[in-house]
Amino acid sequence: MNPLLFTLLATLPLAPQGDAPSQTAIHWDARHAEHLLNRAGFGARRAQIEAAVEKGMATCVDELIEKRADVDPVLIQRPEEPSKREMRELDADQRRNVQREVRERDRRQLLEYTAWSMGRMQSGEDPLEERMALFWHGVFTSSSDRVERSCMILQQDQLIRDQALGNYGKLLEGMLKDPALLVYLDNQANRKGKPNENLARELLELFSLGVGNYTEADIKEIARALTGRGVDGHGLYSFNKGAHDTGEKTFLGQKGNFDGDDVARIVLAQPACPRYIARRIISYLEGQEPSKERLDEYAAFLRASDFELKPFLRKLFLDPAFYREDVLGARVQGPIEFMVGLSRRLGLETPPMVVAAGASLLGQRPFAPPNVKGWDEGEAWITTSSLMQRGNLAGLLLGVVQIDDVIRADDIEMSDTAAGDDPTMKERDALRTRKPLDKQAGLKGAGSAAYQALRRVQDSGWAPNLNFSARMQRAGASTDAQIVASMLDDLLAVPAPADTLERLELFLGNERTLLGLRDGHLFDGGYGAEMVLRRLAHLVLSLPEAQLD
Repeated sequence: MNPLLFTLLATLPLAPQGDAPSQTAIHWDARHAEHLLNRAGFGARRAQIEAAVEKGMATCVDELIEKRADVDPVLIQRPEEPSKREMRELDADQRRNVQREVRERDRRQLLEYTAWSMGRMQSGEDPLEERMALFWHGVFTSSSDRVERSCMILQQDQLIRDQALGNYGKLLEGMLKDPALLVYLDNQANRKGKPNENLARELLELFSLGVGNYTEADIKEIARALTGRGVDGHGLYSFNKGAHDTGEKTFLGQKGNFDGDDVARIVLAQPACPRYIARRIISYLEGQEPSKERLDEYAAFLRASDFELKPFLRKLFLDPAFYREDVLGARVQGPIEFMVGLSRRLGLETPPMVVAAGASLLGQRPFAPPNVKGWDEGEAWITTSSLMQRGNLAGLLLGVVQIDDVIRADDIEMSDTAAGDDPTMKERDALRTRKPLDKQAGLKGAGSAAYQALRRVQDSGWAPNLNFSARMQRAGASTDAQIVASMLDDLLAVPAPADTLERLELFLGNERTLLGLRDGHLFDGGYGAEMVLRRLAHLVLSLPEAQLD
């Protein structure tokens, strides 16, 4: 990577320091419009931001809340496997071949669906739905590593999409019958007389109430109420009446012969529930915890709205506090957001599997959170090595870095989110650390799959269709200073420090001089000038500020 970049990375702060929060009405401008489009979606180009300013804040918010593209649900293929009797009639080699074919069909379905999902994010047709679907996947976690049948993961995604902007109560009820979640949290083994507490524990701790709002006795009794809920041979929800505990249970201050439906009803009635969900949503979209007073207000509103999400999000996006100085441009993008946002800001139709593979290399593999707590957000995403790799991936999308250079980073050692100390989840949540990338031995697991996906795209002949020269000329930028200012305005959500501008101008001036061109005449350099601009964009997108939205 260019030595200038290392200097910039070493000297720039990760996030700007904001002013004290303000509750006064905001002056709706490009900065606020971009903030909304970043947080309620995955970024936008300059023309889209200008259009949002012209519409006004209320209209822009209404469009995000109500806009729903007419998209047919993806057809989910159920496993077509021979019966046990048919398998017994096959010899060992035939059985292995059948099992291999089943696994390959399943793997291909997950890859195709992942590409569809990444494509939906890039399209911008329904940005808020896609944003909230990603959020809920980090709340109600299941992993394709453990849930081996892709049909269950896909079915869960469809449920999340149905209620991403719908009703949290309905989402919670659906999740307590969701095959992927039931398998992931071992509810198949939750039977009368031998309750398994995993689903009950995570329901209270991570899905609804939060730590401190329930007891161990509540967990045990709710586990009894959830007995019998499982999955059939087709990957669909199944209730085993004989495995259900029909005895009286007592939890969260209620007593009765409760089942899973009662669990959802009683949990939703707890005062802690709207507080927990309001806090999770606000923290995710703002990048920091709300104050107690603000959380009280939003929890009461969510309760009064019967957990409807659209009114809650409309209130949040119209709230002047959502646009306060310490929130604007101060949230670290997760890897999926980073890759999708790059494509949208650059105006690229990036192959969806490049987006998915890049996010995987950065530690966020779609449909595979590292543990039941989901992905850690914020600055947890940023390390020295991951920041460098983000720059490499930006260069890949710009056409100035090769795929082998993205992978050839033997000193990079990235780990998934660390697990918690919950003794019931230790095995599942054990910290999994990727080994350093090794050119000789080759990558393993998810890293290998990501590399192969990138390699296939390269072999297909894909190249970024970019014209920065035209973009700069449309913006009226011709001198080095104008080009740098326009590039920063185009590609960053936050202002860059003055010394960064100076360093970038120095870089651009040196590159222009090598082409034998005077300041203000860069575009006379044709393709050479275009490549200079792409290298400049690479430096900009590798800055710490480029990781923020």
